Amino acid sequence: MRKLNLKNKVFIVVFSLIILGIIGLLVYAVKLVGNKGKEVYAVTSNTVLFANDSNQIDTKNGGRIEKKWSGDYYFLASNQDTYKLGKSSVVYETSNDTLTIFGDNYQVFKDGNVAKLKDSATINDLSVPYFYKLEDRVYLIVADEIYNEDKSIFANKYLLIYIDKQGNASVLNDVLNIKTINPMILYFGNFTFDIANEKLIVDEKSIDLKAIIGSTNEYVVPEKEEDVLNFDSNKLIESYNELVNDFNQYASNNKIKSYANNQVIQNNNTVINNNTTNNGETIINNNGGVSNSSSNNAVQAKNKTNLVKRVSLRGSISYPTFIDVSYIVTDPENKYQAVYLLVTGEINGEVATQKIILDKYDTKYRIVGLATNSEYSISLGYIEVVKDEDTGEKSLVDNIEDVINVRTTKTKYALKIEKISNGYVYFNYKMTSDYAFESGKIVLYAGGNMLDEVLIDTEAIKSEKGFEGRLKLEQSNLYEIRVEEAVYNGKNVNDRIVKSFAIPMP
Repeated sequence: MRKLNLKNKVFIVVFSLIILGIIGLLVYAVKLVGNKGKEVYAVTSNTVLFANDSNQIDTKNGGRIEKKWSGDYYFLASNQDTYKLGKSSVVYETSNDTLTIFGDNYQVFKDGNVAKLKDSATINDLSVPYFYKLEDRVYLIVADEIYNEDKSIFANKYLLIYIDKQGNASVLNDVLNIKTINPMILYFGNFTFDIANEKLIVDEKSIDLKAIIGSTNEYVVPEKEEDVLNFDSNKLIESYNELVNDFNQYASNNKIKSYANNQVIQNNNTVINNNTTNNGETIINNNGGVSNSSSNNAVQAKNKTNLVKRVSLRGSISYPTFIDVSYIVTDPENKYQAVYLLVTGEINGEVATQKIILDKYDTKYRIVGLATNSEYSISLGYIEVVKDEDTGEKSLVDNIEDVINVRTTKTKYALKIEKISNGYVYFNYKMTSDYAFESGKIVLYAGGNMLDEVLIDTEAIKSEKGFEGRLKLEQSNLYEIRVEEAVYNGKNVNDRIVKSFAIPMP
């Protein structure tokens, strides 16, 4: 066997040291990155947590937020559930009014300067106006008051804005969840935020927010079409006389006479004004200026006003089992025979499409019987009378005008075990005043068997103290408290509300 000379031995030793050094560096790097990824933020039931896709994450069981090697943030719940939050996330602590932004973000100042904030930023005073761009088409406003022009949207402390590629906005915080489908402007402090155009206006200075990391917003300001006013005297006369005939018929049937402005509308389609008549013809004096006489000398009108009609969805507000929809109908000529909503999703426990006829003279409608945390497609349509210009025939046309996708929220509640004593488990149950069950019961289970139950005090659950009660225990080591037979707005709510606990064996 050949012996290694001194030179070879030195080479092997040096090579081994290099290999060990590389391994050591790799171990150190992995440990360093791992420790960085293991940086955690504790989450309690007082934490409101938003992912970068506008979803509000359920934090009732508590847990922690961690950043992984990929740069994405994750929420690891205490019950082992894991939620991906994305590259950015917003956390609101209700106990101390603190807002924390996770992920790189950009703060925009009044003078147009932009500061890039790495990893995270914490805001302790929510009464001072701040404005942040978190990601492409994702923004955060902080202020004591945030509102749109008619104040149909009004928020305190903070508001998250998510913009789709068509310029429509979803605005939300811990009490609001509104989807809009028309361009909207928000006001806060000295700031004005033009959402669809992604512009921030401060003291008449316009800041282009698309210039910050770019934007995939495809919204284009629609060009205004110039109205062309066409006047047709014959059609005007026909329209006016038809109106008079209709009113005369109504007056005849109801024995009504009008003495306003010294006018009397008679059954022979004659307008008598200041003792001037023309039998068989319709005449309007100088106040009206229209005649159907052969001379047609009274026709002095030079233009015709086009009456505008439209239907439009203005937005929606989501709750656990219902959605409030805001709409507007403008129909001066009463051409819309019906205005309706088409709602597609899980309704009353079944996936279906429901057609809802709306009141043309109202502006809001509540869609009920929905499932919690579920997606719905809502369309606004109308049925219109259309007259063929050539044949004069009238027909009904059914059109869909607006479509939005909306998700119901998760049920907000707090179910806590207060103590276990003398063979009873004592609990406390709370719900928010804007969504609280009308009836239901709290049931205790062990091993799949029901042990005890109490009816919910529906007034107490909305109070600051909450509904306090007790359930009788039997020998077991694992128990579940469930909310069952819950009813809201007269309909059953299939919402899983469960609290598990264990009693160690003696």
